[in-house]
Amino acid sequence: MALSEAEIARYARQLLLPGLGEMGQERLRAARVKVWGAGPLAGPALLYLAEAGVGAVIVDDPGVVGPADRAGWLHGPSDEGKPRLDLALEAVDAANHFVYAEPEGRGPGPTAALICLESPEQARAAARIAFEARLPHVVAEVDGEGGSVTVVPVGGPCFECSYRPGGDRPGQAAGYAAASSLAALELVLLLACLTPEPRGRRLDLLRGHPAARATVRQPGCGCTVGRAP
Repeated sequence: MALSEAEIARYARQLLLPGLGEMGQERLRAARVKVWGAGPLAGPALLYLAEAGVGAVIVDDPGVVGPADRAGWLHGPSDEGKPRLDLALEAVDAANHFVYAEPEGRGPGPTAALICLESPEQARAAARIAFEARLPHVVAEVDGEGGSVTVVPVGGPCFECSYRPGGDRPGQAAGYAAASSLAALELVLLLACLTPEPRGRRLDLLRGHPAARATVRQPGCGCTVGRAP
């Protein structure tokens, strides 16, 4: 379905981006993105996806707001004790009324995923679920004021192939903002087909500078079983 006049007006500047156009925006509108997380790491990504015009944002987070969430963009001191899910859905709704904000399980399943979980173990588990479901997905990790972003297109190496334990530095506001925004951007590029040949890659953020490298399947990794190299 073609964009409405209201949608064209809403995304006017974005439509001017080289390679995007109305076709790319329609691809974004057709996407249903599941976001694992609604804490400080997920906040910027949720707003980014909403502003970009992703059709539906499906949020999965059972937690409540705590002191650590103040480092993000969604929650303030008065929100402590409130469900993070409800506040995230409200933020997406407020950012763009063309985007549907849904809790997990309400509508049809997702077509892509964005994993923004502060716990490395939970992030790895979510990435395995997305990989087995053959969902293109992006994983954001934070390490102090930096972090990393891993892009996993369908058929590409899994997150485990490029995973390496990070430092012990707790996430800081700058790290959350940088890793989360970059992860959302990478997913938008993937969904809008703005990468000529989607392939897995990892971007490491150090002092605000991203360093990218292609990911490769590691010998012995389960993602090699029954899949073409």
